[in-house]
Amino acid sequence: MAPRIAACIGRVPPSQAPDLRATFESMPLPVLEADEYQLSEGEAIAARMRRWDAGQSPGPYTMELYPTMTCNIDCVFCDTTYRKGKQHGELTAEDYWKLLDEAAEMGVRRVFILGGGEPMVRRDVTPELMRRIKNYGMEGHLATNGTLFNDRIIDQIIESCWDELHFSLDAPDRATNDFLRGSKGTFDKVSQVMSRIHARKHFRAQRGVQDAPRMLIHAVVTNKNYRMFSDMVRFAHALGCYRVNFDYIIAYRPEQHALKLNEAERAQVPALAREAIKLAEQLGLETTLDHFLHESTMDRGEMVFDQSGPEDVAHAPCLNPWYYLVVQPDGSTSPCCVITGTGNNVREGLGEVWRSRDGSYFGDLRRNMQAKVMTDLCRNCSQSIIARNDYIREHLRD
Repeated sequence: MAPRIAACIGRVPPSQAPDLRATFESMPLPVLEADEYQLSEGEAIAARMRRWDAGQSPGPYTMELYPTMTCNIDCVFCDTTYRKGKQHGELTAEDYWKLLDEAAEMGVRRVFILGGGEPMVRRDVTPELMRRIKNYGMEGHLATNGTLFNDRIIDQIIESCWDELHFSLDAPDRATNDFLRGSKGTFDKVSQVMSRIHARKHFRAQRGVQDAPRMLIHAVVTNKNYRMFSDMVRFAHALGCYRVNFDYIIAYRPEQHALKLNEAERAQVPALAREAIKLAEQLGLETTLDHFLHESTMDRGEMVFDQSGPEDVAHAPCLNPWYYLVVQPDGSTSPCCVITGTGNNVREGLGEVWRSRDGSYFGDLRRNMQAKVMTDLCRNCSQSIIARNDYIREHLRD
């Protein structure tokens, strides 16, 4: 039994355990599960990447799915300018079922559901997609603004042992959060949903913070909330979260630039971050606040990458093209959320898109990465992607 599944059912009351255990033990597992069962995430991904160097074409370890760019709220810092109204050309429900079947056959182990819009807007896709992901034994993560949940969705999430929920919340108080989210009532709705999930999994299923579904908060840091690091840590702990991800705002439009910190505000950030890091350690929470201890790791748009070493997979400046696949709402692909929608379409077949070599999008991208040639957009990379690459690289060099 996979470790995350065991963690999920380990604390279920005895009266419920037999049914749940039977359900999970009957699940089909991704193709490469047997080969990678005893490996950590970093070891498993490194093993796949070595197979690329050996001339093989293993499938992606992680797949991100963006069901829609439509959103039901209007965040003032959002860079998705076309999020209002119905989108056209999005993958159909049947497209997603076929895509997930192909992903399972290729050994995809983890699926993120997120997007420039709110995934739960696609009621015809997202709940059923989540159910199928868990039926395949994959690890499931959902990024959401949390405003469209109902009791049926919450029960499905808990009973299926969905792995992680990433809630977008930008301040631990109603006024600041709702201003940044562009919609009154958002703070109350999300807080209530998170409280209900925490209560149901803790009191009904007897699961702890580290058991499924784990919850984390994602906050965009602006000049409206940068003083709230410690308060956000306390708030997340009270709601049963295990982690808070803080990311500095990316500004393209005038209204976004108006939310950036000035020099005096930026000078205060390291001390505020240190205080919150100390508190998080005391409470047992993970954060990304290390990125705010130095100005050079706070901003995006100026990232630099190591160009040294031979021209092989292990020394490529970015490893994502060998293990990470992002699928946009229209089916176009990329290796990350930064270089979005520039690759071939999954309607052509997932295997064809991913395994193609010279002359294809992913084939050319991998060749260029090995030659230390990156795209112009790579400078907008996030610290979280860089940190994940560094983690994998440690196992590649073992």
